[in-house]
Amino acid sequence: MFENILGYLGLQFAKFQFRSSIDHVQSMTEFFRNARNMLITLPIGYEEAIIAGNALRNYRERMKTIHLTVVHNSTRETALANFPKCEVVRLDPTDINKFSLPIKSVLERIFTCDYDVAIDLNLDFVLHTAYICKASGAKVRVGFSSPDSDIFFNVHLNLNKQRTPQALYDKFTECLAMF
Repeated sequence: MFENILGYLGLQFAKFQFRSSIDHVQSMTEFFRNARNMLITLPIGYEEAIIAGNALRNYRERMKTIHLTVVHNSTRETALANFPKCEVVRLDPTDINKFSLPIKSVLERIFTCDYDVAIDLNLDFVLHTAYICKASGAKVRVGFSSPDSDIFFNVHLNLNKQRTPQALYDKFTECLAMF
């Protein structure tokens, strides 16, 4: 219960911090193809991270010119780590503070370049990964739809969460292929 209160306070802090950050209308037709630097936060569960990485593996050829920064909570490797120009930043439990927000040193490790696109692959809202996407300053921030996602993402995927994670990530990659 105490963790829920701290997480709620972390969410309120993030909303306060990003209150003046307004997204401007922009063309979405080529954001994925024209990206030079992309930030991807993998799901916090290892099994879902494997499924998400495998779903994106089909786009390896299309993404060969993009520098990927992959944020991952596990020490085990996923298919995305084998992409050309891929840098993996691993998060430990100590990298997330008691308010469920990433600590400053983690953000410094992640933000070594400017990102064009930030993608959060968590099916459910996870505050620290959503915060990383928003703090990246990427013009396009993609995440799954949830009650709290409006402040963090400007592209929401509202998929039927009754489906299996494999089906959801396959549909997610189909949506990305449109851009």
